[in-house]
Amino acid sequence: MNRYLLTALGVTLCIAIAACSSNSDEHAPPAVADGGTSSKSGAGGRSSAGKGGSGGTAASSAGERADGGAAGSGASEAGAGGEGGVDEGVVVPVPPAACSEQATWANATALPGISTDANERLLSITADELDILFLRDGSAMRAHRDQASAEFGAAVALPIADGYGTDAGVALSGDGKTMVLLATTGQSFAAFTRTSRSDDFSVTPDDSAFTAINQRALQTMQHYAAPVLSPDGEAFVFSAFTPAPAGGFPSGFEGVSVVFESAWSGSAWVMPDSISQDLFDGTALLRSLPSGLASDSRTLFYVDEASGKQIARFRDRPDAPLYTAVELDQGTGAVPNAACDRLYYSSEGDVLVAAD
Repeated sequence: MNRYLLTALGVTLCIAIAACSSNSDEHAPPAVADGGTSSKSGAGGRSSAGKGGSGGTAASSAGERADGGAAGSGASEAGAGGEGGVDEGVVVPVPPAACSEQATWANATALPGISTDANERLLSITADELDILFLRDGSAMRAHRDQASAEFGAAVALPIADGYGTDAGVALSGDGKTMVLLATTGQSFAAFTRTSRSDDFSVTPDDSAFTAINQRALQTMQHYAAPVLSPDGEAFVFSAFTPAPAGGFPSGFEGVSVVFESAWSGSAWVMPDSISQDLFDGTALLRSLPSGLASDSRTLFYVDEASGKQIARFRDRPDAPLYTAVELDQGTGAVPNAACDRLYYSSEGDVLVAAD
């Protein structure tokens, strides 16, 4: 038989077999197993340390992700071509973040109406810049203004419920109506609310939304610090660390400190995920303490106790790793406004504001 006829018959037979195969249920792709990915460590974050991750500590990682996902698994599921593949992958454009990695934060000035001859320290400020919580000579205060361009009104004392304090930090919701404090035990968060922004906060703690987080502290014997609420109310960030035992840590071990992030679901905060693991974990005495979160949740501001520096860390998505780190020249407790063109922070007994 002519060899060209044989070739044509072979191609026809192969096409027929492929067509049958494509319609067969027996060759459907296998289902993806549960727990194969991690919401915090999938693809989409930067693949390198960017500006070197300067300022972050290099302690060993503490704790595993709550969902057990493997880092980077999202990349393979997205169908991007790997080594030896035909495709080169799909380039997904990353829109600009609210906060710029090149921000300079210059021309800092003392915040009118807040900074006085007394010793002030910023606790928190809303993203719309209308409500501020701060310490004045160690006493908790609050103040309000009607416009971000106006001076704050007279500060008044901030009532604090028995068994709670401000030493470990204070979180303030975007609408200024919810305040989160940590119990003096160091292991229990609670919310304190008010009806309007001109009212005092209630002194009745409500810890119902923090049940999972508070139970975790009891189970792990860790303590918490530095709570931060995202402006949209969808994320809650805080530090968790191993307190030093009465007799001190064993030789060669200094405890661990991890930054966690929890998502709002229904009416409560879910079990948190580590966002510092293998990136900026600390020790029990040299922690990473969050102070502010950008309006798009793509930039975290925190103090690195190891270096004493204020750090800004960036990610391409709210659920991506915080790879790129930038050291700031400003003081501590940095909190950005919604547009991230102004930064509020504490320095040498004053509350300052700098513009980008």
